[in-house]
Order: sequence, then structure tokens, then C-alpha cells
Amino acid sequence: MRSAAPPAVAPVASGRLPLLGHLPHLAVRRVEFLQSVRGQGDIVRIFLGNRPVFVLNSPEAVHEVMVTQGRKFGKGLLFDVARPFIGNGIITSERDLHRRQRRALQPAFRRESIAACVGTMAGIAQEQVAAWRPGEVIAMDLVLRRMMTAMLVATLFSAERPDGAAAVAALGERVAEHLTTVMRGVFVGTVLPARIAASPVLGHRRYLAAAAALRELADTAVRQARQDPAGHGDLLSAMFAPTPGNPDGMTDTEARDELLSLLMAGAETTSTTLAWALHELGRHPDITDRIKAECDALPADALPGAAALPFTDRFLREVLRLHQPSWILMRRALEPVRVRGVELPAGAELIYSAVTMHRDPAHFPDPLRFDPDRWLDRPEKDLPPGAYVPFALGSRKCIGDHFAMTEMLVVLRSIVSRWRPHPVRGHRVRPVVQALIRPDALPMRVSPWPTR
Repeated sequence: MRSAAPPAVAPVASGRLPLLGHLPHLAVRRVEFLQSVRGQGDIVRIFLGNRPVFVLNSPEAVHEVMVTQGRKFGKGLLFDVARPFIGNGIITSERDLHRRQRRALQPAFRRESIAACVGTMAGIAQEQVAAWRPGEVIAMDLVLRRMMTAMLVATLFSAERPDGAAAVAALGERVAEHLTTVMRGVFVGTVLPARIAASPVLGHRRYLAAAAALRELADTAVRQARQDPAGHGDLLSAMFAPTPGNPDGMTDTEARDELLSLLMAGAETTSTTLAWALHELGRHPDITDRIKAECDALPADALPGAAALPFTDRFLREVLRLHQPSWILMRRALEPVRVRGVELPAGAELIYSAVTMHRDPAHFPDPLRFDPDRWLDRPEKDLPPGAYVPFALGSRKCIGDHFAMTEMLVVLRSIVSRWRPHPVRGHRVRPVVQALIRPDALPMRVSPWPTR
């Protein structure tokens, strides 16, 4: 039922410049700028040049857009920019197509299906961390990106296929090389006018080349999988399986687009979160000790999870709170709609930032303090809906949230059971805000635990 009260007008954020709008602020300060507009209203207008964008500043506004009135909103400009390059998979698709894709992929992300992948995940993580040497300085951001890509590739494309584990590892390396370039290009194309974003100075040619290379890799993988009649129970084989809504299974193009979506969402975001996790372990040796003790107490064949590793799970949830990598997401009003009393026209572009939500002192006291035990004082279930959204909300909530948490628990267990990571003296870790918020570089020295 529509409110009888007259609609409100979203205020314009301070600092708007002629012609440029708020672009200079967003280009230079990004998260700090979005944080600065939170006190100006539940919904605030900013301008990217002359293009208005509505910023959702409260948990209630985010929940209303994502859940309560979710059917009235589509994906928005960010995904329009991405769609020509990563296809129309589960990340970028809309409405009926998205629901059909989600139903087709859901069996592969059930807990029992993910449990069957843990051995593969652990094997990759243990093999890589076993190659480190005492006192060696590891470029953790790069190593973790390769590790997470290898894990995802190994579950998408089974190492039991005729081309074997070596080919899977090589594919993972090539994918990792291109993902960051593509995600950076999507961000630039979202915030800047098309003519400026297409400038070679901003790396547009590299972006196009990386996107084309990713599509070619995915096309090749689909063709090879289609020629393997046995299938091996991996995610790619599952895409070809018939479902009630799609009795013929996915076409090659649909399967390729899903592969690209899963790689974009699964490899970069998860590896960036883990990089921040290792950074926090270096800053808090006491936390490393607690995770080590918890992992040592877990039987070798036990599955990692919140019940088995409660403190490590809280640690990861705190990493996702303070270091949420996806700093900006967008939606678009598909029809005129009123949100928190503000009338939004059809076609209105909306932004929300999980980073700013996660640093609201009303819900997270002393929000810049890293404290895994804050989740004991106020569990996630006691927060207002929309206050903590590391994997989004509603029908567009990340289908791989449990998969990602399991991967990260496996990796942390593999690293901390063998090594203590230390910051490199004199190196200051700085956040770089592009498509994701990632460390600029994360060199860490590893030392073995003393034998007892």
C-alpha cells in the first residue's frame, strides 16, 4: 500500500560542481565520499557529470530496494557495462532469466555438493603452502589470487578430465591474469562517460583484450566439456544437466556466460578478502594463535564450517565487515517507486555501499576497530536487515556465499596450521579502490611454528 504522505525529494549531496557533478570526489576519495554523504539522508542524490544517481544510506533503504520491493528493481548501470564483456550470466541477467539460471545452478551450491569439493580445495591449498620456505617473503595478494582461481577452476572444470590437473592449473593462471584488468575496466566504464572511459590512456584496449581472452578460455572449456559424455560431477557438467525449467540444459553460450560470472564473482572477491584476512593476522598475532589452536583441535578429516571453527568463522565475518571488497553495487528502478518516502522515477540509478553500511557506529560500535568477538556481543541475526550485507540480499544474494566461506576457511586452516605470517618491516599496506578494495601490495614473511 502506498503511503498517504506526500513524497519527499532526495537532497543533493554537498560539493556538486558544474558539469562534473560529484565525479571528482568519487574519483579521488571514493569510499570516503560515500561515507561523507551518509549523514545527509536515507537517500541522497549525487551526480556523475549531469547524470543523477541515488545513494542508499540506511539499512532500511537497502532492505526495501533489495527485498521488500525487490521486483521493482533491476541490476543497473554497472551491470550494463559488464554485460557485453562477461555475458548474461547469473551476475548480469535479469528477472525470469535470472530465476531460471539460479534454479539450474542451485544444486551445485548446496552444502552437500560443496562438502564434496573440500578435498579438492584443501589439496590445492596444502600443495601451495607446503612449497613456502621458512623466512621467505610471500607476495600474499598475488599468491592468494592464483590459489583461489586454481580452486575455482578445479571445481568448475574437473581435474579428472582428459587434459588433466596440469591443464587446469595452467587455465587458472591465465584466468587470474585477465580478471583484474576486466574488473577495472568495468568500474571505469561505470563512473565515467563512455567517450572518456574508452580512452587508451585509461587502459581500454587492455580491458577489451582481457575480456576477449576470458571469453575464449571459457568457450574452449565449454566445448571440451560438451565432448566429454561421462561428465565428472563438476560445476560445468552440472550446467548441461536438464532441469524442470530447462529440460535441454544450458546452451554453450549460456554455460560460457555462467563460467565467466562465477570466475568474476568467485576468484577476485574471495582472494581479496583473504588478502585482507592475512593482513589482519599479521597485525594481530593473538588472533593467529587462537585460529591455530582451533584448527589444531579439529580432526584432519572434519569439514570446516562455523560449527567446527567458530572463532575462525567470526574472524572471517569481521574481515568481511571491515574490509568488504565490493565497495559499490547498483540497482535501477524498473517503474516509479517510493522508497523511504522518496519518489524514484522509472530508470533511476541507485548505488549502495556495503563498506559504509558496515562502518555505521549505530550498529558496529568503534567501527574501525578489528574485533572478531564483537559478533558474540551482537550476532548478525540481531542486526537490522540491510546493516550487514557482505553477500548482498534477497533474490540477488550471492549464490556462492557458503562456497566462498568454505574456501576461505580451508585456506586459513592450511596456512595457519603450518605458518605464522608476519608483516614486512617498513612496508605500509594501503587500500586501492578500483572495482574492488584491495591491498596495493601484501608482502608477508612466513615462519614455521616452533616444534613442541
